[in-house]
Amino acid sequence: MKKLSIVMAIAAAAVASPAFADHVNYLNVPFPTRGACEAKTNALSNGDDWLLEAFPGLFSSEGEVRSFLNRAFTCEPTGGSYYITDHRVEVLDSDWFQRR
Repeated sequence: MKKLSIVMAIAAAAVASPAFADHVNYLNVPFPTRGACEAKTNALSNGDDWLLEAFPGLFSSEGEVRSFLNRAFTCEPTGGSYYITDHRVEVLDSDWFQRR
């Protein structure tokens, strides 16, 4: 269990850096609609398939990478606009991630 915690911490640090998830470059960008925000999030997720090769111990398929990114970066309303919100730490700590 301790080894898993160490791997998780390393993965969280790596995925937390801007070079490891393009989504973070758009956290402060307002989108006029939820659809526009989700379209951008999905487009970014499609471009991050390289995470599978970079973290083979964490992800077993492209679908798993996309599922992680869609859970980790959600669109939430704030002040009349929608923003991409970062939930990577919560997703890495979630039961979903532990079971997959």
